Amino acid sequence: MERLFERGQNFATITVEELAREAGISRATFYLHFKDKNELVARLMGRLTQEVVTSAGDWFDSKGQSGPQTVKQALTGIVMTFRKHHAIVAAVAATSGQDATIARLHDDMMRELCAHSRRALATVKADSPAAGVSWDMVADVLTWCVEEYCARVVGQYDAAHLDALINTFTHICNSAIFTAAPPQQA
Repeated sequence: MERLFERGQNFATITVEELAREAGISRATFYLHFKDKNELVARLMGRLTQEVVTSAGDWFDSKGQSGPQTVKQALTGIVMTFRKHHAIVAAVAATSGQDATIARLHDDMMRELCAHSRRALATVKADSPAAGVSWDMVADVLTWCVEEYCARVVGQYDAAHLDALINTFTHICNSAIFTAAPPQQA
């Protein structure tokens, strides 16, 4: 499926016959492994989510060793994982508005990634309450921004642009996480 997405096909038009042919298997063999192409996408999204979580390393592990460098390492892993799977990430982002199944799978992935981000940020900010700032919301916004931007452009970037993107995300995230919140106005 990922190779078909790479060639510009979209989810709605890909048939099980095409998937089986691309995989070098019979249609019957496809159905031994998957109920339908939605189940295949669900497994791909599950695998992608786990790869992203793993690629975030110590940041998502929340072992108390989180700092600006840990954020950069996490973002490097996350961006490179989205780059590796750019075709599926872009296809899911493009299709989720028209396909309820894809939208649910995308939402499931984002809920899981946001939950990991919230836990990581809660560990770092446990002793730093900020009046008027929801750290859960900060985690959600940063997670969605990274994923949405990667879904739209990371497949077009060369190594230099990827490095610049990682540095930009690192600056944004570290500024939001490690810079003191402005005092609340009365």
